[in-house]
Amino acid sequence: MLSNKRTTKILASVLTLALLAGAALYWYVSTRDEREYSLTTYRGHCATCHGDNLKGSSSGPNLLATELARGEDLQSLMASISADTSAHRSLNLPQDPEKKTIKALAIYISERRQDYPAIPYSYTHRFTPGSYGSMHHRFRVETFAELAGRPYSIAPLPTGEILVSERVRGLSVVNAAGIQGAPIANAPPVHDKFLSVQGAYVGWGQYLDIALHPDYARNGWVYLAYTDRCGSDCVLPVPQTMVKVVRGRVVDGEWQDQQTIWSVHKEYYTVVPDNVAGGRLGFDNNGHIYISVGGKAPYKNLHIMDTPFGKIHRVRDDGVVPRDNPFWMPADQREASSTRHTVWSYGHRTTQGLEGHPLNGEIWSTEMGPRGGDEVNLIQRGGNYGWPLYTRGLDYDSTEVSIGKDLGLDFAEEDTVAPVFDFTPAPAISNLTFHRGERFHNWKNDILVGSLKAMALYRLRIEDGVVLDQETLAKGIGRIRDVEMGADGLVYLAVEHGDNGSILRLVPVD
Repeated sequence: MLSNKRTTKILASVLTLALLAGAALYWYVSTRDEREYSLTTYRGHCATCHGDNLKGSSSGPNLLATELARGEDLQSLMASISADTSAHRSLNLPQDPEKKTIKALAIYISERRQDYPAIPYSYTHRFTPGSYGSMHHRFRVETFAELAGRPYSIAPLPTGEILVSERVRGLSVVNAAGIQGAPIANAPPVHDKFLSVQGAYVGWGQYLDIALHPDYARNGWVYLAYTDRCGSDCVLPVPQTMVKVVRGRVVDGEWQDQQTIWSVHKEYYTVVPDNVAGGRLGFDNNGHIYISVGGKAPYKNLHIMDTPFGKIHRVRDDGVVPRDNPFWMPADQREASSTRHTVWSYGHRTTQGLEGHPLNGEIWSTEMGPRGGDEVNLIQRGGNYGWPLYTRGLDYDSTEVSIGKDLGLDFAEEDTVAPVFDFTPAPAISNLTFHRGERFHNWKNDILVGSLKAMALYRLRIEDGVVLDQETLAKGIGRIRDVEMGADGLVYLAVEHGDNGSILRLVPVD
C-alpha cells in the first residue's frame, strides 16, 4: 500500500493539474470573444478611422448610425471594404485572393449594425407588450399564455385551445382563455436537462415538434417528435438518444392509441446532446409527413445515405415508406439498420423548421448555419444541400468552414441546392409557417420566420423562387422557438425564457 505521504503528494499533484486545467479552460472561454479573428482584424485595420466601437472618429464615419452608401447587405459591405479607393488602400489587409478576411470584416460590421444581443441575454429577456408597424399591417403583440416549461412547439387546435410541447416537461393543453393544464398522462417519457450552458439546455430525452394531421378535425391524430432515450439495449453505459416520431390522440387529458411512425436502429442512437436533433415535422398535400434530423453525429454521416443524420426523411402519414422515395431500396438489398429508404434530401446542418405550402404542398425548411448562412430552403426530391462543404457563412471564429474539405467531401457547388433566402449575419432562425387567414390579408401565403438569438420575427414573400418582399416585423420579442397560425387567423409564437416560456400572439390594429 502507498504511504500516507505519497498518497497526499499524488492527490496534491492531481488537484494542482485539475486547477491549472480549469484555469486554462476558464481563460480560453472568457477571452474567446476578444481573440476572435474578425474583431482583432477590425481593431488592427479599421479602428483607427472608425473607432473601437464602430462609432467613428475624426478620421472616419460612424459605421453603426450611418446609412451605408453601397448598401447594407453582406455583398454590398464586402464590395465597399474591397473597393479600390484611397481610404481602403490604407487598410493594408492581408493578401486574401478569396476575400475571407473581407467577408469576416463584413459579417462583424453587419452583426454590430443588427445589434444582436449576447446569447445568455436572449435566454433571460422578457417581452414587453407593444404595437408595431409593418409594410402592410399595424399590429400589437400580446401575451396569450404563460408556460410552466420551456416550449419547443405549439399546435393550435380548431377549438381555440393550443397543444404545447415543452422540452423537459412534456405535452399539455392551453385552453382558449390562456390557462395551461397539467402534463398529459401516458405520453412518451421525457427527461430533465443535465445542465444549462449559457442558458441552453444540454440533455438527452426531450420533446421536440408537435403537429396535427391535416385532417385532424376528422381523425384526431397528433404527431410528436422526441428524442427517444436508449436503455440497457445500448452499448455504452451513458445516455444515448435519437429522434423518434409517434402519433396518438389526446382524450380527456390522456395520450392514447400511440403508433410509431418513424424510428431508427439503436446503432444510430448517439451521446451527442439533443440541441442539434432537429425533429421538425411537416405535411405535404399528398398524405406524406417529412421529418428533419440534425447532425447528431460526426458530419461525415450527412452524406452517407444509410445513416439518418443531416437529412429530411419522408414516410406516409401512417409510417409506411413510399417506394418513390429517391433512395428507396428493398429490405433484402440494404443493411438492416439502414435508413436510406426514408431519405428525401441530405446535406443539412440543423433543420429548425419544416412546413408544407398551403396551396401546392411544397416542403419548405429553415436551417441554422454557423456564423452566417442561416437558410430558407425549398426541399427537393433527392436534393443535396451542401453542408458541410458549402455554406455562405463562416465558422464561429470567423475562419472558413473547412469541415467538408477535412472530411474529403468532393462535389461541385452547382450540384447542390442553393438556399432561396440567406440570413447573413445569422439571427439563429427557428421554425417557419405560411400565413393563412384574413386577419392579416396582405400577408397571405407569406413566410413568417422566428429567430432565437436575434429575438425577431421576419416576413418573406417568395414567388417562383424569387424573394419579392422582406421585412423584420418585430424585434425584442424573445427567443421565438415556434411560429404557428391559429384557427382564429392570428399568428401565435412560442417563446422561451429562463426555465419557462410564453405564448404570444399578433393581433391586427385597425
